[in-house]
Formats: sequence, C-alpha cells, structure tokens
Amino acid sequence: MKSTYAKALQKTINGREINKETHSFNFDHSYWSYNKNDQHFISQKQVYQELGVEMLAHAFEGYNVCIFAYGQTGSGKSYTMMGKSNDPDEMGIIPRLCNDLFERIDNNNDKHVQYSVEVSYMEIYCERVKDLLNPNSGGNLRVREHPLLGPYVDDLTKMAVCSYYDICNLMDEGNKARTVAATNMNSTSSRSHAVFTIVLTQKRHCPDTKLDTEKVSKVSLVDLAGSERANSTGAEGQRLKEGANINKSLTTLGLVISKLAEEVSKE
Repeated sequence: MKSTYAKALQKTINGREINKETHSFNFDHSYWSYNKNDQHFISQKQVYQELGVEMLAHAFEGYNVCIFAYGQTGSGKSYTMMGKSNDPDEMGIIPRLCNDLFERIDNNNDKHVQYSVEVSYMEIYCERVKDLLNPNSGGNLRVREHPLLGPYVDDLTKMAVCSYYDICNLMDEGNKARTVAATNMNSTSSRSHAVFTIVLTQKRHCPDTKLDTEKVSKVSLVDLAGSERANSTGAEGQRLKEGANINKSLTTLGLVISKLAEEVSKE
C-alpha cells in the first residue's frame, strides 16, 4: 500500500518556521491513538491483538520472533511497547504478551508437556551494553556469536520466572535502571535501546518411546531510542553525544534491514 502524507506544520517545537513538505512512503497499516473520542481510535489492546497475539502463537510453535518499535523521539514507542503497567487499559505490547504467555501455560491440558520461562533485560547506551536486571554489574557486556544459537550477550543475567507477577517485578526494576533524560521534544526521552527477551522452553515426554524432546523459542521485544535532530531537541554536551550514537545505530539497523529485503527480493 502506498500513501502520500502531506504535513503542513507552521512551526516546530522550537518555534522555527518551516516550509510545507510532502513525503511518500510505504506502510502496512496506520494506527490512530491520539484522541480516544475519535471514531478511528485504536487502543493499546487492539494494537496488541493485531501485532502481539500472532507473534506469541509463533513462539509456542517453536519459532523465534521479534517486535520492535522504531521512530522519531516522542512518537510513542515506549508507550506502545511498555505502556503503563499499573493501568490495564494502558498496558503495552510487552506486559500484555507476558500476561497471555502465562495464561496459555496455565491453561495447558497436556500433562506430557512442561514449560519453563527465562527473561533478560538489557539496554544499549552509547554503543555499550548494560544489564538492566543487574545494573551494578558494569556497562560494557560483550556481544558474542554462538555457531548454532547466533548472537548473544556474554554474562547477561537470565532470570527464571513462574508467573506474570514475577515478570512485572523484573520489568519495573529494569525500567528504573534505564537511561532517560529530558529534551525539548520529549521530557522522558529514552537515551538507549532496550531489549526484553523471553526464552520459552517446552519439554515434551513421549510415553510410548520414553524419550523427551525440547522446543526452545526466543521472543525479543525491543524499544528503540528515537531518532532525533539536535536543532529540534536542543541537545548539548552528553545529550548531543547520546543523540549521535542513537542516530548512528538506527542508520546501521536501517542498512541491515535494506540488505535483508534486497536478498529476499532476489529469491
């Protein structure tokens, strides 16, 4: 689907006048979540039902899945991914998916299947990896690659969880350790990329063969820092350095996605 989005903003947040511009871009779907009274309003629950439910189903099928929010600073990425955990209507994709995960486990009627769940939570701040579940461990964990399992972070804390309540407590502690700061465009701007990972292990016992099999899947839920322009955010000093690193990593991600898309189109 191709759409033309005409923006005719008169001023930026800094009061600087700009010219009218027209941008053309491709998208799969557009969500409107600004005014609850609008007939086209999409709630947090609807966003999760359209994006998260299918991903969770694939995880139970044994596939690795990933959801990440990408966009300009202040556009609502953290709200979409995390939301407000203390308000059921405002919960984002991550808490809703975790809640549904344990509901499915609790409703399992197959006595031959056992489930185990581990979670990890990290941020990438100025190209350095920090463990949000163990923030005192230092801020420069190494990224390595396993020949079979792929990339992983060395010494990243992995916590076994038995309920949605356990995950909520860990997410709350991790969110407190995230690096945020105020800019002209966002009073609580995330200055890092955050990755919340769930590893779901399904162990099945076959009574006929007396053998056990395991199915392991990984769910990566990513809240990227927002792209920004220094003249719009008013960033200086450390904030300016953070913004430069954010934009550099987002540009690299864009190049990777473009290359992957090119390879798929060639097949």
